[in-house]
Amino acid sequence: MFLLLPLIGGMLAGWLAPKRTAIGLQVAFAIIAAIVVTASAPMHGSDYGIVVWVVPITIAVSVVGLGVGLLVRRRRLAA
Repeated sequence: MFLLLPLIGGMLAGWLAPKRTAIGLQVAFAIIAAIVVTASAPMHGSDYGIVVWVVPITIAVSVVGLGVGLLVRRRRLAA
């Protein structure tokens, strides 16, 4: 569930916030999501080794979310 934070938050930040602020927010969203998913791994039957998969996935989701938000912003400003 927390991996949706970088995706949805990145889209909204890229769309509504200035570019530097959006990038800062996206970094914060990605860090929070990675920490929460890694910390809750033992409660879901996994161990802390999941960080090997969670961090790259979180980074990829963050980049995609921010990219979509910035794309929507560019189209909105061009129209």
